[in-house]
Amino acid sequence: MNKADSKTFHFSRLFQPQFGLIWLLFAMLALFSLTSAAFRTPDNLLEILRASGINAILILGLTWILAIGELDVSFADVAALVSMIAAYLVMKSGVPLGLAIVAAFVGGTLIGAINGFMAAYMKIPSLITTIATGFAAKAVAKILNQGKPLAIITNSKLLYNFVFGEILGIPVLFLTALAIYIISYFFQDHTTMGQHLYALGENRQATREAGIKESKIVFYYFILNAAMASVAGILVTAQLGSGVSEIGGGTLMIQGFTAVFLGALVVKAGKHNVIGTFIGVVILAVLVNWITLLGWPTFIVWLTRGAMLITGVTIVTLLSYRQRNVSLLQVE
Repeated sequence: MNKADSKTFHFSRLFQPQFGLIWLLFAMLALFSLTSAAFRTPDNLLEILRASGINAILILGLTWILAIGELDVSFADVAALVSMIAAYLVMKSGVPLGLAIVAAFVGGTLIGAINGFMAAYMKIPSLITTIATGFAAKAVAKILNQGKPLAIITNSKLLYNFVFGEILGIPVLFLTALAIYIISYFFQDHTTMGQHLYALGENRQATREAGIKESKIVFYYFILNAAMASVAGILVTAQLGSGVSEIGGGTLMIQGFTAVFLGALVVKAGKHNVIGTFIGVVILAVLVNWITLLGWPTFIVWLTRGAMLITGVTIVTLLSYRQRNVSLLQVE
């Protein structure tokens, strides 16, 4: 009897509000498949998964930046800069592809170190810091080839297979992103540093009094965010076959924040978490793909993203206030 009740209880959890976004994704897939024959084609579905993989890697670090109560608006510009550096080194300087990738990755990650140092140790607001470094990264990316894409010619089968290859019909890129997120989930929920993540976001003063090295943790998370953006920039370069000084038409920043705030409505209601972010990324990729196939104007995509971002921010803010009030009542 008890075992049956236990099983029923666990199953019923799937229909609780924090899993609503997952059911919304299933509903969207069903509806869009019925309304668009092009949407349900295997090639289109593979393209959605491939796009989701790159975007998921790009904004993984942003999830944790927001979770610790900071902001980073430079991640899309970092990815573009890394893309241009890699292409420039290969095509203009004759640097071997592998070395160019490493150099570009280090350059992008260095921006994260600058962001982290200024936010964590110099106590400059992270929004101001990342606006400045983001514009600097954008400027350098455009200077490298006068704002034009820089085609890159390479015979690397490994990189090509990683971006365009498939395992059992599923893009390698998507499977890689999924594996990274699974590992990140265990890091987030089952390690000491992962627990410090949410402690910092909830009460900085309490973490300092507990002896937690706040500045060090913030510094590392900014580096991690830039590192993931750098990986995404390299993958975009391989996918497009060229370095680009602007990725996603300049809308990646709002896309990233929208996915992370939507994700905060999943699993850990009101808290930014990697599982939620991954689902948010897929939802946006599915929605944008469907709108594009219908031939609707680009501004509809922008309007939809903006509306979803406002909705996500509003609900997360309300949930945070509610959780804070509950905690205060429990203390009293």
